[in-house]
Amino acid sequence: MTMRDQSDKLVAAYITAAEAGDAEALVSLYTEEALILTPGNPPISGRQAIEEYYKESIGDGFKLTLNILDFQEQGDTAYVAGTWESGGDSGNWLEVYKRQSDDSLLVHRQCTNSH
Repeated sequence: MTMRDQSDKLVAAYITAAEAGDAEALVSLYTEEALILTPGNPPISGRQAIEEYYKESIGDGFKLTLNILDFQEQGDTAYVAGTWESGGDSGNWLEVYKRQSDDSLLVHRQCTNSH
C-alpha cells in the first residue's frame, strides 16, 4: 500500500471515529509523542491529553468533512494539508504522519485553524 493510500485510510478512520464520538479510537491514530495545536487552546501533547481533549470536544451528532488539498511524502514522513467543515464551522488543517515499525502511519503533529 502506498503512503498516499495509507494517508487516505487514516483520514477515513479519523472521520469515522470522530463522528462516532469514539475518543479511544481517535487517540489510537496518534503517535505516543503526538502534538495537537488548535485555536484558543494550549498545545495538547501525548496520547492521554489527546484522549481527554477528544472526550471533551466531540459527541453525538458530530459531523466532519475533511478535504485533502496537498499530500507530500519524504522518507518515513508524510505531510497532508486540507480544509475541514463541521457544524457550520470551517477551517484548515495540516498533519504530519510518521511511519511506524509495523509500516503503518500515525498522526505525529496536527495543527488546525478556523475561518
